[in-house]
Amino acid sequence: MVVKALLPSVLRNVSQYTPKLPKPVGKGSEKVLSMKPDVKAGFSVFDEAGLPIQDFKSERLASKFAEGTKYTVGKTTTPKIEPTDTGALFYASRDAIIQAPQEKMGANQWLSYLKARNVKASEMRDTSLGNFLANSGNKSFTKGDLVKEFDEIAPKMDVVALGSPGSETIIGNLYKKMMKVDPQTQDPRVGGLVSYLQNNLPNVVQEGKLVQQNLDGMVANVNKYMEKTFGVKGAMEQGLELTANVPFGIREPLSALSSAVGSRGINLTKKDYVKGPAHAGTQTLPGGDNYREFLFKSTPGKLRQNEPKYELPSVHHFGLPSKTRENTFVWARVSDRTDEFGRRIMLVEEIQSDMHQNIQSAMRDATKNNKKLGDREGYARREDLPIPADLAANKQQLDLINLKIENLLATNPRSPILKKLGEERGKIRKILEESKDAGGNIGGSVPEGPFQNSQEYMEFVAKYLVRAAKDGKYDGVAFANPKIKNRTISPGDRSYQGNITAYGPILNKALSNASKKTGANLINTVIRTPEGQIYGGVKMLNLKNNKAAEEIISGGISAFKEGGVVNGRR
Repeated sequence: MVVKALLPSVLRNVSQYTPKLPKPVGKGSEKVLSMKPDVKAGFSVFDEAGLPIQDFKSERLASKFAEGTKYTVGKTTTPKIEPTDTGALFYASRDAIIQAPQEKMGANQWLSYLKARNVKASEMRDTSLGNFLANSGNKSFTKGDLVKEFDEIAPKMDVVALGSPGSETIIGNLYKKMMKVDPQTQDPRVGGLVSYLQNNLPNVVQEGKLVQQNLDGMVANVNKYMEKTFGVKGAMEQGLELTANVPFGIREPLSALSSAVGSRGINLTKKDYVKGPAHAGTQTLPGGDNYREFLFKSTPGKLRQNEPKYELPSVHHFGLPSKTRENTFVWARVSDRTDEFGRRIMLVEEIQSDMHQNIQSAMRDATKNNKKLGDREGYARREDLPIPADLAANKQQLDLINLKIENLLATNPRSPILKKLGEERGKIRKILEESKDAGGNIGGSVPEGPFQNSQEYMEFVAKYLVRAAKDGKYDGVAFANPKIKNRTISPGDRSYQGNITAYGPILNKALSNASKKTGANLINTVIRTPEGQIYGGVKMLNLKNNKAAEEIISGGISAFKEGGVVNGRR
C-alpha cells in the first residue's frame, strides 16, 4: 500500500508559555498544588485571558485556589486536541524567553539575557525582536507578554511545493531506465530482476493511474526474490545495508521502487503540490526522479506589514500567481536518486535567492571599494527601525516650514517671506522624494527578508530538507558540487566562478553548521548518471543508521546558526 507523507511546515513552537501559578496557602495547600491530571476534575481556574491554569474535583477547591486573585472559576471544558506539529525549525529566541529564570524583566534586561543565551544577532534582527526591545525604553515585560509580542512581530514562514504525485512518476521513470538495460549482458542475478521489472512495471501504472493490487503484488514478489537470491528479508521495507553483497544494478531499482510504494521517500498527493515543477529537466542532473521545487516565503510581522512585497524576476516566476510567489526569499530544486553505495538520497540540485543575491553582491562591492551603497542598491527601509537621522532631520525641517507657512497665510498672506519658505520646502521635498523608489518606499524596492547571505540561506534550506528526508526515510540529503553545477558551463561564463565559490566553500561551511545542529554526519558520496558520468566528492548529510540525529531532528532544529541549547535541543 502506498503511504503518503506530509511535507513538514517550516516553523514550529517547541514549547508553550504556561503562567507561573501562585503558591496556595492554608490547610490542604500541598494537595491543591499538585499538577497531576485528574480525569474526574469538574471545575477549572481560568486566568484573566480565559485560559485554564488548573483543574479541581470540586467547585469549593477551585474557589479556594482562586481566592484573592483575579482568576475565575468555571466548569472544566474538554481541551481541544491540536494536530501534531510537523514544523522543522524553531526560533531559539522564543524558546529562550519561555525558559527565562525570571518571570518579568525590563527591555534592556531581556536583551542582555538573550545575548547571554547565545541567541544569534541575525535572529534578533530577522525576527524584529532586537529592534522591538531596543525601542521599548524602560518598559518591562512578563514572559507571557513578550511571547505574545514575539508571535505578532516575528515573520511567518511557509513552503510552497511544486511537483507531480510521486508514485506514478517514479514508476514511469524506473520503467524507462529498465528498458535501456539488456538483461542478457548483466550478472544473472541482476538480469533476472531487470527482466521481471520490464515485464511487470507497465501493469502497475495504467492510463496514468496507479493499480494498487498490481503494485502490492510486485512488492511481494521482489521481496521473495531478494530473500531467495541474496538472503535479504523485507528488502522493500527495510532497505539494504551498505555491507550487503548486492550489486548496484539491484540497489538502484530497488531503491526507486521503495520510494514508489512510500516505504521511503516523500510521496505527496496532487493536492499537496500547487502545480507541476516549472523547470523539470532543464537544469537537473540526469538520472534522478521525483523532481520537485520548493519555494520558501516569509510573511512580515505586525511591525513591517507596510513594507514593499518582493516579486521574483520573470525568469523565476515558476508559473505561479503573484500572491503565491510573493516574498519568496530562497528556493531549491530537488530530485531523488540512488548513490553509488545504494543509498536512497535527496539531491539538492540548486539553492538560489533572487531576493538577496544582487543586493548582497552590491553590499560586498561597496565594502570592498570603501564606498557608500546607493539608495537604490540596498533593501527598502525597515518599518521597525528608526528613520535614518538625515531623513528624520529633513522631515522635521519640512514640518517646521509647513507650520510657518500656515501661520503666515493666516496672519500675513502678503509676507515676502512666504516665497523663500516655499523654495526651501520645495528643496526638502525633492530630497525626500529622491530617497524613495517608484513605489514610494524609502531605500530600494526589495524588503529585507531573513537569512540574507548565501551561507545563511543555504544552511536554512539544508536543515529544513534534512527534516523532510528524515520523515521520508531517506538515507540522507546530498548537494550538488561545483563540478555538477558547471557540467554544461564554459569556464568563461559569468556563473562558472560563482558556482565554484557558492557550491564549494560557502556551501561546505553551511553544511558543516547544519551537521552540528542536526547530528547528521557530513560525508562524501559518489553519484553516477545513466550515461556513466561519475561525480565524486558530493557532500551528503547522512541519516543512515543514525538514530541520534533522528531524535535531534524530530525535536526541532534551531533556524539560525547559533542559539545555544534550548531544552536539550540544538
